[in-house]
Amino acid sequence: MSDTTTVDRLRTALGDVTYPVDKARLVDHASRNNADEDTVHALHSIPERQYESFDDVLGVAAIDQSREA
Repeated sequence: MSDTTTVDRLRTALGDVTYPVDKARLVDHASRNNADEDTVHALHSIPERQYESFDDVLGVAAIDQSREA
């Protein structure tokens, strides 16, 4: 398991989230959308706060640019 994910995996997991949203709801939403373990783990690693948009989440999530979607 890794602490990183890809932009595509994150977008798939959180594509229909209604913002603003807190970290717990992001993690729960990704889990309910059957996100892979790495993506859920990466969301567990983000700071505990309110997120206003997908870009806001993207700014703090550990994204591995070398991984394939």
